[in-house]
Amino acid sequence: NSAKKEEKDFIPYFLGFVIFLYCTVSLLSVTAKTAQENETECIPPQSSEFPEGFFTVQERKDGGLIIYFMLIFYMLLAVAIVCDDYFLPSLEVISERKGVAGATFMAAGSSAPELVTAFLGVFVTKGDIGVSTIVGSAVYNLLGICGACGLLASMAGRLTCWPLFRDCLAYGISVAAVIGIISDNKVYWYDAACLLLVYGVYIVVLCFDLRISEFVLRKLSPCCTCLGSGSGEKIETQLHSRSRTDSGIFHDESGYSHLSLSLHGLNEIPEEHKSVFAVPESDLKRILWVLSLPIITLLFLTIPDCRRRFWKQWFMITFLMSAVWISAFTYVLVWMVTVVGETLAIPDTIMGLTLLAAGTSIPDTVASVMVAREGKADMAMSNIVGSNVFDMLCLGLPWFIKTAFVDTNNPVEVNSTGLVFISSTLLLSIVFLFVAVHINGWKLDWKLGIVSLICYILFATLSILYELGIIGNNPLRLCSD
Repeated sequence: NSAKKEEKDFIPYFLGFVIFLYCTVSLLSVTAKTAQENETECIPPQSSEFPEGFFTVQERKDGGLIIYFMLIFYMLLAVAIVCDDYFLPSLEVISERKGVAGATFMAAGSSAPELVTAFLGVFVTKGDIGVSTIVGSAVYNLLGICGACGLLASMAGRLTCWPLFRDCLAYGISVAAVIGIISDNKVYWYDAACLLLVYGVYIVVLCFDLRISEFVLRKLSPCCTCLGSGSGEKIETQLHSRSRTDSGIFHDESGYSHLSLSLHGLNEIPEEHKSVFAVPESDLKRILWVLSLPIITLLFLTIPDCRRRFWKQWFMITFLMSAVWISAFTYVLVWMVTVVGETLAIPDTIMGLTLLAAGTSIPDTVASVMVAREGKADMAMSNIVGSNVFDMLCLGLPWFIKTAFVDTNNPVEVNSTGLVFISSTLLLSIVFLFVAVHINGWKLDWKLGIVSLICYILFATLSILYELGIIGNNPLRLCSD
């Protein structure tokens, strides 16, 4: 039971982690702003696309913002609850029933908020908050979550070469594709179709993962140093012990997916799950629980809980309904964050790179850290990088729907010159992650965590300086209404 308690106790740490990141980044942007006095070209503010806020700008500056911050916190809490109680358990059942499809579903599921922000960005706000959120959260996923896993994991986990190499390669290709597409600021239907195609190929590779990895390892094991003494045989035995049906990421010998084990902190599936209304033991948990009662009740009434025997067969409904709720909460989150950003005069792209990126990646972070705490480092890393490949597809889908079906004559305009620069940083961060893991001796521990964290902060600094026009020639400014 102590393991279970430990599992639950990392949530306050995680909130602290996000707040720390945000404070660091906003501090950087404030410093940068005071340093910047140059003439700028102007883009319309994003919040003009959302419904009117419930305070005037002056009222917000006089303290109305506190309410917005409370709402943002509440929405983050809501997203975390949906993911924990309904979304991940439904993915569970799906991945048990459907093997590789499960792997894709899991990545798709934990990235649902990003998909929603992408759709909002293309269809509702027409700005590039979708692009900057996804690119920002991609870097956050790679470096931020990796940092969180390293620092919050109780033990150092071993990493294997092939899954990390496969995911990093797929990711590198998809980032390169995105850079190529958005470099001319216009997205046509064939561009979007290419992105979808890359993802399709990735899924096919996942399906035949076992054969491909055996082939690659046989060819590379003499020259690939990470497969050097000892770990080569380990990988061979691992390959043969994996179930043939799955890509090996999500199942271990017990036949249950790792995720179910990691989420319940148990190594057997409980027969009957305890009620969502059960009062937690620790004091902080109780306060959060009381605060979130309205959300818990609402979700309890609208989503079938597939962990109970009675609703076991309704797992697809659970999946869809929780995706809908996550989308709703994320919408409110994006809206509140844009209003806050506008009041404090923070450019959108900066908001997207920090608060929104961390906000939409909560399901990813929670899943990865819980798995890493169990010492299953490989699984944590595949979730981190795999969901990123999905995020890149997130961009392709709304773009494709918009250009192929909704507005066939005009391409989608992407108005951020900074994005090409940021996407190139992404490629660098992939290479960096691979090299860092290699130097660290294929272990996921606190050293890797600290290095990743420092790099994330460095990345945020660079992109903020670039967006504000201090580095490079890209000054941007919000037009006043």
